[in-house]
Amino acid sequence: MLIEQHLTWLGSGSGALLDIHGHSEAALAGSLARTVASSISGLSHLPVESTVTLVRPDGTPCIGANTEGTAVELSRRDHRTGHGPTARALGGRLSIILNDRAPDPRWPDYCGSLTAAGYRSAVAIPLHLERGYRAALTLYSATANIFTPVVAAKVLVFGGVAAKSLRLALKHRADLALSAEHRATLASSAAINTACGVLMGQKGCSYEAAHRILEEESRQRNLTIRGVAEWLLQVLPGGVPTSHFTARA
Repeated sequence: MLIEQHLTWLGSGSGALLDIHGHSEAALAGSLARTVASSISGLSHLPVESTVTLVRPDGTPCIGANTEGTAVELSRRDHRTGHGPTARALGGRLSIILNDRAPDPRWPDYCGSLTAAGYRSAVAIPLHLERGYRAALTLYSATANIFTPVVAAKVLVFGGVAAKSLRLALKHRADLALSAEHRATLASSAAINTACGVLMGQKGCSYEAAHRILEEESRQRNLTIRGVAEWLLQVLPGGVPTSHFTARA
């Protein structure tokens, strides 16, 4: 039997967050999957396996799991084919398979794969993210009817906390990347501006002419303008031989 509904999550009303961390988006998804599997197993008093399917803004997916194995393959195939609870959750809908013996007629192949993998129940919920990301949390159990209305309600509340935690983790990672990019841009600009100043003093040319000298040398050396600028600064205070740079005013 399959239960499904359109899910609009309005928040858990709690400031609680899950402790998830990782050096990449895939690592964050895996950290969340492990945390969720441990917590939901405690709620249901039965072991469950968890996957988090995260789709990046460019459409490329990554899947994190509490353990590598059949659950990952099921979620990957589900997303790839578009037929199954994970794909449905990525579209914003909740799906619960309570008993594999009453499969949804729309997903005969998926339900067959679910049974063959040794699972009898599955639930997939959307994790509402930002910045073009989409995600689905999918839980699998070898026990039929494990996701009863009481357990499913707890899973939904927990899913809200999981989504909030993942949103913040992704934002923090993006902010760090932006900060690093900004620092690199500032460093590049500083090196180029300083090198142009050196050339202006040596050749008595304008900033624009000095920048064109760096551009020409970057083409000849197959280096970035920043690379040429940093090379010039490394040879100070002796300066750069005139033969290496030809002013083009």
